[in-house]
Amino acid sequence: MKFTLPISDGYVASWGIWEAVREIWQNALDETEDGVCAATMKYEDGKVWIETTQGSLDPSTLVLGTTSKKARPGQRGKFGEGYKLSLLVLARLGLPVQVYTGSEVWVARLEYDENFTCNVLNIYTGPAEEREGVLFVIDGIGTSDYANILRNIRPITEGSSILEQEGQEGRIYVGGLYVTTAKDFKCGYTFRAGEISLDRDRGMVSGFDLAWKTSQMHTERGGGLALRLMDQEAPDVEYVESHAAPASPIVTQRAEHFHSSYGYNAVPVSSQEEIEKASTAGVKWILVPAPVKNLLRLVKSWFIPTTKSPAELLREFKKNYQWHFNSEMKHDLDDIIQMLDPEAKSQEA
Repeated sequence: MKFTLPISDGYVASWGIWEAVREIWQNALDETEDGVCAATMKYEDGKVWIETTQGSLDPSTLVLGTTSKKARPGQRGKFGEGYKLSLLVLARLGLPVQVYTGSEVWVARLEYDENFTCNVLNIYTGPAEEREGVLFVIDGIGTSDYANILRNIRPITEGSSILEQEGQEGRIYVGGLYVTTAKDFKCGYTFRAGEISLDRDRGMVSGFDLAWKTSQMHTERGGGLALRLMDQEAPDVEYVESHAAPASPIVTQRAEHFHSSYGYNAVPVSSQEEIEKASTAGVKWILVPAPVKNLLRLVKSWFIPTTKSPAELLREFKKNYQWHFNSEMKHDLDDIIQMLDPEAKSQEA
């Protein structure tokens, strides 16, 4: 029997071997037995074998958009395209693939179709020995290709984790699968399936969602790495302030480090204006990034005394907020300034 899928052979043109295997592997990972992953992958004689011990494929799943995952939380795929596109890409690359399901074997081929006047994907089915689960056998995979596949797979853990190893900078994994490399991020990260939103191709994450989640992880974990990332103003910790509380590990450790390094009376500043104000007041100041200063102020409040006279402070107040005053308010304020400083000139009117 033959099923014709009207998918052009040029669709998802950017996909290669890894992307095709990813889609098959992620579907396998979503099969569980008593809450335990029922999928295995192995490499032998130039072939990749991906197998599940339960489940099956019905011809209805060959229809684009058809999936059993839409209402299932924590699934890696949800768009109903994955393994069909994998078969397309593998056929385009000239890599034979056989799919064993139930009592059938499926074979994918790209062939010219007179109705569509172009090459489209065809799935041929034939008899095979009855089996439980689904088995994909992909032939023609070189050792370097398989090494790249393994590089893009991480062990599945109970929760999110931070990857500090060299070579993992910015690499993002969701549900054990590599998704993308986030620009400027200093660490790599793994997330549970469904914990962070992905686009259709599982190749992009929201920059805000990523920075929000990584900031939460570092806030809760703390440690020297988190402190260094804050000093570097890395996007990994961009939203730490939004997650932090006085008792958060990153806050208590940041405060302890600051006080032990500079003394309890040192004042954190993060702008030229604050530097000038602290210098004029004779206060010991330490320049830190603004997020660091804001975290330190969750533990202790600092007040930089001013050397300006009351009249000078009122002049600054008037300059900054005069657009909110009516004429009577401006006149009254000028009278107060005149009383405090009889030498005040008319330009203050």
